[in-house]
Amino acid sequence: MPFLLLATFAGCKVPESTDTATADQQQEEGYQEPFALAVQQSPPQNIRSLQLHPRERPGRPPVVTLGTDEQLILSFDDLSPQSRQYRVQVTHRNRNWMQSTIPASAYLEGFSYTHIQQSEQSLTRDPSYRHVEYPFPNDKLKPKVSGNYLLEVYEYQGDRLLFSMPFFVTEDEGYLETRIETLFAQRQDSRPLHQLLSSFRYPGFVEFPQFDLSLSYVQNQFWGRMRAADFLSTAEPGHITGRLDREAAFLADEAFRLLDIRAFDADGRRITEYQPGTRPPTLILRRDVQNLDMDLNPPFSPTQHIGALVDDRSGRYARVRFSLEAGRSVSPSDELHIVGDFNNWMISNANKMRFDASEGLWKAEALIKQGTYAYKYVRVTQNTIDNLSLEQSFRPVRQQYLSFVYFKDPDQQFDRLLNTEQVSYR
Repeated sequence: MPFLLLATFAGCKVPESTDTATADQQQEEGYQEPFALAVQQSPPQNIRSLQLHPRERPGRPPVVTLGTDEQLILSFDDLSPQSRQYRVQVTHRNRNWMQSTIPASAYLEGFSYTHIQQSEQSLTRDPSYRHVEYPFPNDKLKPKVSGNYLLEVYEYQGDRLLFSMPFFVTEDEGYLETRIETLFAQRQDSRPLHQLLSSFRYPGFVEFPQFDLSLSYVQNQFWGRMRAADFLSTAEPGHITGRLDREAAFLADEAFRLLDIRAFDADGRRITEYQPGTRPPTLILRRDVQNLDMDLNPPFSPTQHIGALVDDRSGRYARVRFSLEAGRSVSPSDELHIVGDFNNWMISNANKMRFDASEGLWKAEALIKQGTYAYKYVRVTQNTIDNLSLEQSFRPVRQQYLSFVYFKDPDQQFDRLLNTEQVSYR
């Protein structure tokens, strides 16, 4: 799941300033099993199409190797009527995403913050926007140790945080190999599980692997659902092995729906109506049906399609109307949300759905740029996110996994990231 962030909304007016949308900014803190990190801040309504990925590799995890010329690209659109500047800073985090105790001078070369001062006016209107791209590491913002990092973007003057996103710096030390086993008949609903198992040949500077090394896994770039490996073993000299407990195994058939709006046309299949006369134009989608595995919305992993986003000044925006026909297990008083690449899979008031009793449908709207996106419907009950009951696939779905090996530095007491590996499995 790539880092792409657009905020959904229910109003009719395109936001014009950061001041009008503050109430929609939220963190995932307090939710059980969030897709995004608890420390992540969603953007105000004027910030759209937020992405963070390796240069020329959209959709890939935001990981760079220490001591190389690899760069990440932060990009977004600002729908504010005037040109703006921004302040950027990063903080080092431990493997559990708590802020590290080391000072900024220990993990950054140059300055602890820098500024984004350039943007380009869009070639489209209704709405028009300014497109921002910021490559880093660079001479002014350069991590000098490995680990987890949180990128924070503020208003140019003042302390107002606009949004935050995670990224990773790896040392590419040692050799990591991960394999996946499919487990059946482990759940009451009979849905299969993926259990991850890893072997890591660690470098010579690791003296006490059983105490200083740890393994973690993430499915489909859902950083808020990172899980630590259990049963670490150093029985073989120079190697450490670990695996997820069966109770912590990932769902093997996590399903997603596809939104393809590269063209604003009423194709009669997915887009039933195109209204170019509204400002912005409106796309009305065919209704989704709970648990219906349609050919129109084949299951897929989120990272397969996100590279088609028109991530420059030429992409147009449309107000996209979603509707869901839910089953009898869903009450009109329930709390449903639509989450996906267009809101960075974050739960917020802005993407909360409303029930239309006259049509018997749950509805939501989002201002989205041309491209293709993964999304799904979830139910929230007492701050617990249920991503299973409204979506289920009846055929294999390819999942993508990232493995992380952390090393607790015995001298400075912070978590270094020695190695990462990405694997896909159906």
